[in-house]
Amino acid sequence: MMAGGGATLDGVSGRGPEARIASVVPEFDELAEIYDQTRGGEERGDHYAADVAARLPAGEGPVLEVGVGTGVVALGLMRRRFRVIGLDVSSPMLTRARVRLGPVVMLGDAMEMPLAAASVAHAVSVWLLQAVAEPERVFREVSRVLRPGGRYVVCTTQRAADDDVIGKIIEDMAAAVDARRGGRPRGVTAAQVLDWARPAGFAGDIASFDREFRSTPSQELEAIARRAWPALRALDEGEIEDVTRPAVAALRAMPEAEYRRRMTAEMVVLHRAGTA
Repeated sequence: MMAGGGATLDGVSGRGPEARIASVVPEFDELAEIYDQTRGGEERGDHYAADVAARLPAGEGPVLEVGVGTGVVALGLMRRRFRVIGLDVSSPMLTRARVRLGPVVMLGDAMEMPLAAASVAHAVSVWLLQAVAEPERVFREVSRVLRPGGRYVVCTTQRAADDDVIGKIIEDMAAAVDARRGGRPRGVTAAQVLDWARPAGFAGDIASFDREFRSTPSQELEAIARRAWPALRALDEGEIEDVTRPAVAALRAMPEAEYRRRMTAEMVVLHRAGTA
């Protein structure tokens, strides 16, 4: 493991002592304990890994997951025979990733990575950019660490299908949270990704795919009670009570059962302009 630069990891050279963590996302430190159980854990991570793997050339490595979190997507890539390394700014999240992946994860900021230029074959990010202060810097850094011909696969946020009853309840709650936070949306669109990526020399294509999983009203109520979304933790307790009250009431009114959740997600497959 590399903490702050200067060491090496799986043959990838660090940038030296000047590499540093430029920003901290403390809410993810606080969420590490419940992150997997409120987001589908290894099963859901494996679904994302399958879609990512289908868009990466087989046999090339290492593949860098920027924002590896607890390692559920990286684990799915490993199971598909990709050699993976992971970077994240949260030590508690990395503790869990290390249990899953072994000593192939490092502590570092996506905006200033402790990696040498042209040191990784491809890169992946799943639900990262909404948590980054300056997304453009992430794309510049990924462009720097990728080898010629490397791809950067970015999974953005997702939206609930019309028949996903629980999903619509949560989306309404999220919209209320956004309004209370001054109208700043939590999510990142594929179009935004392309806008941020172009100045770093990337071009790309957008792919949409459906995702299914199951959850129960009680699981969603527990996630709300435990403030499982970072945006909720940006509010005070009175504001949280206001924005979650309709969702809590709607979920409590539902019969307790497993409900099929259906989401549509977007993925952007980026490559340096002029390369395949």
